[in-house]
Amino acid sequence: MRIITDTNIWYYLGQDKELFEKVKGEPVCPNYINIIEICKSENLIEKTEIARSAIQRMFHFKEQVIYEPPFVSIAQLTNEYKYDPVKEMGSYLQFTSDFAKGAEIEANKKDEFFKWIQDRRSHFEEASKEFNDRAESIRPKIENKKVHRSQDTHKLTADFLNFCVQVATDGKCSMNGVSYDQIELIVKTVDHFFKTIELSSMKIQPNDWFDLAILGYVRPGDKYWTAEKRWIRIIEEAGCEEYLYKI
Repeated sequence: MRIITDTNIWYYLGQDKELFEKVKGEPVCPNYINIIEICKSENLIEKTEIARSAIQRMFHFKEQVIYEPPFVSIAQLTNEYKYDPVKEMGSYLQFTSDFAKGAEIEANKKDEFFKWIQDRRSHFEEASKEFNDRAESIRPKIENKKVHRSQDTHKLTADFLNFCVQVATDGKCSMNGVSYDQIELIVKTVDHFFKTIELSSMKIQPNDWFDLAILGYVRPGDKYWTAEKRWIRIIEEAGCEEYLYKI
């Protein structure tokens, strides 16, 4: 069993010593998304010591780190796809190491850093707007919400995830041969989430893409650890409560 975490868990572990003591011997797995999200967060400047504590907690579990991006991890279920962490994210790994030991972002580079963060977010803001606009166009055409919710759209959702795998591997891999059972949590949760967006006023937010992507690491027997009530509810509604790590 592995315990896959959302990024906020590391902030909790950094601030809550009692919580850390409870899990410090467990197979908690920092992952690529966690590392990237913390490295591209305003917290590095606005809440420096909180971010530092989060990164230090990640280093405690360094033997369990998942370096591959989630859709590369899915591709590797059926493909011999090589991922070189040093080549692909060496600068992030070095930064987190330095930051954990006391380094900070230089004062004269803070404005540049904030701009870099915003530029990165703009892509996910555009993707969110496109998806929300599509959902709004679909919503008036839904005649029966119950029927719409009950439709089996897992194949369509898997096609979307397959597209993500192809993008993540530069077209070298697909999900061909991957059983839905192997990635049940992400398939069912994304499917339920997309339908919820179509059937309600809820909108997808830029950070949601990262939260959803992390689910791609979870395999049968693994647990997913989040404290966000919204995601806990959605996962439960998707019929995947058994994957939730509870402490």
